[in-house]
Amino acid sequence: ASLLNCYGKLGMASEAEKLINSMMSVGTTTRKPLETDPPEPTIACYISTMQAFENSFDRDAPARALALLQRLESIGQDSENKRDKRSRRSNRMPNRIIYNYALRCMSKHGRGEEAEKILNMFNKAHPNCNGPDIYAYALALRAWERVGKINPKMAAERAEKLFIEMKNLSSEGYLPPLELSSYNTLLGIFARAGLAYKAECLLHELEVSKSSEWNQVESFRAPEPNQMSYNLVIKAISRSNEKNSVTVERAWNILYRLGYPKKGDTSRTPMQLSIDTLNSMLKLLSKRGLAAEAESLLNAMDDFIVEGRLKRNIAALLSSYEATLEALGRCKTIDAAKRAEELVTRMEVVGELGGEFQPSLLAYNTLLNCYANAGMAGKSEALLERINQMHEAGRISSPPDIVSFGSTIKAIANSGKSQENAVARAEALAESVGHGNEVIYALRLKLLAKWGLGEEAERLLAKMKEEYGSGNLKNEPSVIHYTCVLNAWAKSDDENAVSRAEALFRSMTENNEIDLDLAAYHGMMLNYSLRGQVEKAETFLFDDIMAAHKPNRNSFTMLIDAYARCSSKDVGEKAMKTLNKMRELHAAGNKELAPDDVTYASVIRCKMKNGKLSSIRDMTEFEKFLMMRELQIESWPFRHQESYLEASVVDRTK
Repeated sequence: ASLLNCYGKLGMASEAEKLINSMMSVGTTTRKPLETDPPEPTIACYISTMQAFENSFDRDAPARALALLQRLESIGQDSENKRDKRSRRSNRMPNRIIYNYALRCMSKHGRGEEAEKILNMFNKAHPNCNGPDIYAYALALRAWERVGKINPKMAAERAEKLFIEMKNLSSEGYLPPLELSSYNTLLGIFARAGLAYKAECLLHELEVSKSSEWNQVESFRAPEPNQMSYNLVIKAISRSNEKNSVTVERAWNILYRLGYPKKGDTSRTPMQLSIDTLNSMLKLLSKRGLAAEAESLLNAMDDFIVEGRLKRNIAALLSSYEATLEALGRCKTIDAAKRAEELVTRMEVVGELGGEFQPSLLAYNTLLNCYANAGMAGKSEALLERINQMHEAGRISSPPDIVSFGSTIKAIANSGKSQENAVARAEALAESVGHGNEVIYALRLKLLAKWGLGEEAERLLAKMKEEYGSGNLKNEPSVIHYTCVLNAWAKSDDENAVSRAEALFRSMTENNEIDLDLAAYHGMMLNYSLRGQVEKAETFLFDDIMAAHKPNRNSFTMLIDAYARCSSKDVGEKAMKTLNKMRELHAAGNKELAPDDVTYASVIRCKMKNGKLSSIRDMTEFEKFLMMRELQIESWPFRHQESYLEASVVDRTK
């Protein structure tokens, strides 16, 4: 038993299983026991073995634990049938503790199906109100919580059913009132699955039950929500697919119920808030790119800490700054990079003043991403060098990583640097990484695609294949890398560009390792669209794309753009026919086919081909009105200039 206890604590499942099997075999043999035989196992022996399965890193440990439990049940049932008093000793029958330890194993390994199976075995083995207690059900619920990391939607559905069963058993008196930990476990499962509505309903149930008359009865008393409950609901809202402003407003209302002051409220009422809850709100704002609201919340948090209304937590506060920086990285305002720079400087100043606060590599990488979006190549390279110097000086623990170098290359691609200079700097940065990386290759290929350097892009793709073949690259080129090369050929002025792109696309279709997505087909389609090759574009859209994928707005817009670039005079009718086709499919339920400004702009350029109208820039307001009425649109699609809209068609296919 002591040896099994040691195996159990160290997670040595194989050794524990071997020893318990040798002990169990003694009781099942018909021969006379020998003095050298091990004793029959006790309850403690089985518990230690289950603990070994629980602490083991073996993938099949839960299955082996379930097999042991089933074997114990089989032995116990055989003993019951034979009515053998010696074989019916209590240590041969699985008792409640053994079932609970088996459930602990399933909970730790995230095996929800097996956990519910053990609950059913538990109920059958111990009927008449002697079955699983609230602890056993809570373990099964936690098992589904860990399943949610792999399959969150399915885990949420199954966990909710189990939770309802627990509530029913509690109301019938078979289980005590559910504890808050069970509610929070289900809230966590909903949060991981992004089921905001279900999470809010469960929180509402907790809040309403506080004032309910049933809450005065001990057996019906529901727990009160705590900080974690509110935190998890905001996380659920953050991870949901809802994109409207009402979603964020619902999260704000949760903070207001916890005492967060509304706009214009100068009172200093006590708050039931923690930095973790506010950080969940910051992450929601960050995900939506609402930088201004995130900055305002961060400033308020700093004020609350100074006033003593919010407990200071250095690690959590660092996460607050990182989330705000991420929001700035996602917003589209012109001054986002400047504001992110000021925020990082603020973090550095606080650290230098003894605040035990130093920007992390994640914070610097987010600032690099802001520089990249703004095309600030010089500042990106300077910051990259400074990060390296700070690491060498011991001020930050990590050197620049792949994200750091990748963001800098992205900044070079978005900058106004010359073609030769940009390509050379990107190559130098890639070499300074010291080893091959798929992300770096993808960014370099996108840079070559920007300049239409098809030959160079295909050479870089070939080099990537060589690196993978020699073992210097972890993964072989993916569909992303091939699509970048297709885009490079699309913008190339090489006379053989289309045939080279077709050959590359053909090799992609023949490669079983490449799963061609819609973007890859668009890369090939772009080669026909930008050259006005209408017949090839039509064939490729209706025969190839529609056979492999569900086309979207960009698929049809590229065909209309091909009409606009060809020399035929009847393209106006073809463009209108394609536009009507898009509208029909959209009305039939394909939400991805709603025409937008770029689509309508391409149609208008096609209609200008018949020569009856003047150029777009010279059109009178009345002519524009007639065109808008014919197309059934309410606003003129050329908001800036024609070149901008032409570029949009290219950019959106990448």
